[in-house]
Amino acid sequence: MAGVVWYRKDLRVDDHEALTRACEEEKIVRAVFVRQTADGRGKQQMTFEEETLQSLNEHLVQLGIELTILQGETVEQLTSFIQPEDVVYFHRMTGEYEARQEQEVQKRFNTRMYETQTLHLRDDIGSDELKRVFTAFRKRVEQDGRFAEPIEAPGNIQYIELPQTRGGYDPRTAFPFIGGEAAGRNRLAAYLEQPIFTYKETRNGFNVDDSSKLSAWLANGSLSPRRVMAELQRTEQEHGANESTYWLYFELLWRDFFHLTMRETGHRLFRSNGLKDGRLTWKTDQAAIDSWMAGETGEPFVDAFMREIKDTGWMSNRGRQITASYLIHDLKQDWRIGARYFEQQLIDYDVASNYGNWAYIAGVGNATRTPRFNPEFQQQKYDPSRAFIRRWMSSETTEK
Repeated sequence: MAGVVWYRKDLRVDDHEALTRACEEEKIVRAVFVRQTADGRGKQQMTFEEETLQSLNEHLVQLGIELTILQGETVEQLTSFIQPEDVVYFHRMTGEYEARQEQEVQKRFNTRMYETQTLHLRDDIGSDELKRVFTAFRKRVEQDGRFAEPIEAPGNIQYIELPQTRGGYDPRTAFPFIGGEAAGRNRLAAYLEQPIFTYKETRNGFNVDDSSKLSAWLANGSLSPRRVMAELQRTEQEHGANESTYWLYFELLWRDFFHLTMRETGHRLFRSNGLKDGRLTWKTDQAAIDSWMAGETGEPFVDAFMREIKDTGWMSNRGRQITASYLIHDLKQDWRIGARYFEQQLIDYDVASNYGNWAYIAGVGNATRTPRFNPEFQQQKYDPSRAFIRRWMSSETTEK
């Protein structure tokens, strides 16, 4: 008999309640991760996952735990790996597909399920239905002031940042991401040391420290949102708080809001009309979609961002808003096509944040209005010197 820790989007040892409880309750602990087939995923996303798994294995070895990586259909692979007398320890994840997996695993095995994917626990928010407007949600949780504290790793861990394995970075990238818990913790420490104090002013920029870049590690769970919050509070206590330190918490609240909304609305954020009633019909022009994906629309600011995501797996939040708005409101295309493309490409793909943000831009999500982002106005405001456009576009395409 063994405790089996089933890893998914929680690829860490710190603040991992399932791992901690398994180590406390079981004499033998094993760990398993089921790798999905590529399904069109971008190279950068897959490499970031591979680096993260290597890092996780290094840390589990220090606890005397072997990580087994399987590939194929999740429940089928788990059934072949887990013995009938084993106990499966895992964390609840956001997403309809993930929920179905959990239900099937709970039917087949003796399980223990925990919650560490969000900063705030749903039970702490109140018994009423989750508010569909972010401002109402924010005021509610800020008034309460509670969030779950992180749990230390179940043993003394030397966090080892492994060398990157992708054969060099595109020199134009906004940030040279390296997968793994140690890399995420190091980035968090470096960002909180100084750049955090100007975050509110710089967050729409396109350079290394203009924003935290923590979303990639948060997305695959190699960094816990509760650990981020605990370290942020420590920084505020030692060095003072300002609007910028609050704004990082504000972004964590948006992440919580998207996750909790998706959990309560199930499959609705994947529908053409999202959270809205009725039925919407969207156009699908493959030529327009292909030009958008390739960064060949003729709109330089949009094209620069689309080439960035294709070549690096990353795009700033401002870029995501601009390119999504252009696909939906200028090219008049189905927003879900854009959401699926980002799902394949982004190193920091997170199902709730991705579909929540796309639905918001499309006017079918958590919004009282439909936002639009004019590329030329946005370029004049955020890239007046056209430095970002020049970085990603060849000289003959930057004149407009």
